[in-house]
Amino acid sequence: MVAATIELLHEGGLQAVTIAAVAQRYGGSNGSIYHRFGDRTGLLMAAQEDVLTRIERAAAAAFSAAEQEPDDDRAVRLLADAALAVFSEHRGAMRAFFIQSRNTTDGELFSARIVRTNHQLADTVTGWLSARFGTSNADAEATWRILFAIGASQAVFDDRDLSARSTSESELSDALARAVSAVARRA
Repeated sequence: MVAATIELLHEGGLQAVTIAAVAQRYGGSNGSIYHRFGDRTGLLMAAQEDVLTRIERAAAAAFSAAEQEPDDDRAVRLLADAALAVFSEHRGAMRAFFIQSRNTTDGELFSARIVRTNHQLADTVTGWLSARFGTSNADAEATWRILFAIGASQAVFDDRDLSARSTSESELSDALARAVSAVARRA
């Protein structure tokens, strides 16, 4: 049920997620969804929990791999690659929960979990930068905000909406790694 909900979020955002659409997608009944989740909001909150937990785990795995990488430039590039992969994989759900849910009657219910994830990721990024490079608190926070802004822009806009020119995932990752390094390692 949750997987079907996430698929629908990726395809059409919050408006695509109805109890009937989820039941049809996973091959069950409306009643089974109501029994398990109570209502549409409960179902969406379960989907949000699933997605945000997966994002947190992907971030933890990426930082673990970066920590094992002795070369600073390769470590930052690993993190840039991982960040862009997370943004791409969870684009539809990020758009739904970070943007669309703000305009719903249940927006506050979704907000607390989003803030918890954002703060956890911010602490992970800033802590790693400070430990690895001795980055100041201000520069570490600025770096986190740069990363968050890129993720948010990718959730909201298609690449063709941002610029008439496109950039490959590899080019963007390389540029992102250089930008992070420039801010994090400035003297």
